[in-house]
Amino acid sequence: MRPGALGFALALAAAGATTLAQAQPRPVHPAPPPPASSAPAPAPARAPGAELRPSDLRARFGTDVASRLMRSTDPEERLRGLERAAATHTQEALAQLEAAAKVGAAGGLDSRTLLEGVAAKDPRGLLVVVRGLAQWSDRELARAALAAIVAAGTPAFQTRVPSVTSRDPAADEAEGAARVLLAREEAAMALAASGNTLALEGLMREVRAGGAGQAPALDALAVYPPSAPLLGGVMLTTPAMIELAVDVGDLRALDSIRGALRASDPALRAAALAALGSAGDARTAEAAREALKDRDPRVRLAGADALVRLGAPDAGQAVEGLVADDATARDALRLAQDVQAEGVTKAAAARAAASADPETRAAAVAALGRQTSGAAVTALMTLVGDARLAGNVADALARSPGAGAMGALESLGVGQATRRLAGRAYLVRRLSRGERSARLDGLLAVLAASGDAVDRAVGVEALVALGERPLERALADRDARVRRAAAMGARAGRQDGAAALLAALAVEPDETTRQVLALGLADGDAQAAVSTLALLERAQAGAADAPLAALALARRADDELASKVDALLASRDPLVRAHVARGLGASAARDATGRLARAYAFEGDVGVRRALVAALATREGDAASPARRDALALAARLDPDRVVRAAASRAVSGTPPARTARARSREVAWLRLVPAEGAALPRDMVGTLVAADGLAVPIAFDDDGYALVPGLTPGEARLRLAPRLPAYEAASP
Repeated sequence: MRPGALGFALALAAAGATTLAQAQPRPVHPAPPPPASSAPAPAPARAPGAELRPSDLRARFGTDVASRLMRSTDPEERLRGLERAAATHTQEALAQLEAAAKVGAAGGLDSRTLLEGVAAKDPRGLLVVVRGLAQWSDRELARAALAAIVAAGTPAFQTRVPSVTSRDPAADEAEGAARVLLAREEAAMALAASGNTLALEGLMREVRAGGAGQAPALDALAVYPPSAPLLGGVMLTTPAMIELAVDVGDLRALDSIRGALRASDPALRAAALAALGSAGDARTAEAAREALKDRDPRVRLAGADALVRLGAPDAGQAVEGLVADDATARDALRLAQDVQAEGVTKAAAARAAASADPETRAAAVAALGRQTSGAAVTALMTLVGDARLAGNVADALARSPGAGAMGALESLGVGQATRRLAGRAYLVRRLSRGERSARLDGLLAVLAASGDAVDRAVGVEALVALGERPLERALADRDARVRRAAAMGARAGRQDGAAALLAALAVEPDETTRQVLALGLADGDAQAAVSTLALLERAQAGAADAPLAALALARRADDELASKVDALLASRDPLVRAHVARGLGASAARDATGRLARAYAFEGDVGVRRALVAALATREGDAASPARRDALALAARLDPDRVVRAAASRAVSGTPPARTARARSREVAWLRLVPAEGAALPRDMVGTLVAADGLAVPIAFDDDGYALVPGLTPGEARLRLAPRLPAYEAASP
């Protein structure tokens, strides 16, 4: 999401295939720099403006075969025909690709019109054609075909191959739609990378029009920015254009953006304020103060956001007023997390106490948890008695910079009804802030020795996470709930727990606990502590531990397993596909690189593409592999995801992937299940927490509905509850 469009800042939670050989990129602009310097992708086999001689019989034969295959009723033969045309660098092949790319064409009787629109009938074929046309981006014919694909939008293409039957048509539809979107995004990237003025102007028109092509065009232009004249003057008349100017960091556009502050469209005024605040333009402060009087709440929020970003002395007062306004309260409370002011504390406390909206109350508690004043801690303590807010309050106190926060937790530790909350919050505070309390250390010891398994689970998880109780001893507890908690505490990394977790997995009788013990597979089970058959069964079961089981299975170099691993690599579950990619990246299998490259060719899910490219990048021993080279070059130039491009660019330039030891992360996820009114909490609830680095962590919630997950990579995480997916089922073409 683009902050400039909303007018306020959002805080993120502390969370050798033939197909690829066709798409050797020819960058006009360098790919965006990754953390280390990157080199442009290798040049394509065809020099600009050149093609093979028409008398070259091999090339002529290639296009003839391609044409015959593309007219087939078999979708696999049509796909092979498109791949052959994309790999044949002749004028005839370009004409075939252009005809195949036509949107809305129904075909005809002659040899050319029979080919028209073929790519639009198969999302895979559309990707092949876009990558083939991208090699001809110096030709107007290719650019026009790419532009039509960008502008047409997903509904103009078939997202399912009609002649292919499937047991899950809805999943086929979703997969096809993702591939079509990827093709349109890559088409926009190819046009922007071409550097052609007419192509860039066409993308700018898509941005201004606000239709289906706007998002792909915006993303592509941000990667391959246009020159200053295209961004200046009258062109900056839509919020999207202003966002683009900010994305590319074009300071020369600031005057044009300031001109938009006087626009009649409130969305445009809000976008301009947000953009100028992001740019740190101090001249914006006065306009931001005026914006606080605007009738439109978006503009008022944008004005306060700009003042907060600029560090204006009256930013707190501005936020306070918006927190008190029903129309802006929830969004203003997010701004309040970055402002220190007594007025903000009072306004947030009032909202937390009086609001009927659960999301607004939660946002108010989070804002109070970021304030340094003692008044904020006091306000939080008045809210802890509310059962719907108690968990939010404890989490806020655990992370609060306020001097009285530890004392507040100690007070909670005294009460029988709140001592488990205090124990959980103290674990978070020790891990995240490094602060200790003798009284709360004693509380953890009492909880860990309790005869009540719910108490004991809280204490044992904390002691394991803090390295104060051996994991093996904790995993021998008589109650499965305590064993689960101990396994989750091992995520903190205070002790090497993989071997202990997998040893316990071999004898664990409880199904839910077995899923959590699979945390020991996160490093791939290099010692093969778990049998191959057991891994295969767990990967195919589709439960919370399926991704990690698939990772460990894919890492084993066993020719007899290849078909099973490939089926998992085509799973309906993107988490399973991503973890198979992780495993293949570390596998000693000789054909792992080729399998990864083939999977990347048609992968529509961005998380899976990240895993595939990261795995290819780590296989430096296969640096000479054409499949690896071509896949990474394609990703470095055309992939719409910046994380994928950065990783691929590093690998293309020969820069080794970042290899950092798994440090003990101080990040802890605080998760809570809240039952619907009148309902009860489910027992033995499990889920999968996908960390910012893509690792899927199986977790279990305790009887109070809480799950504390330490040792997470900083960044945005997402939760999936009780997954039961057919991980083993291969996707249809």
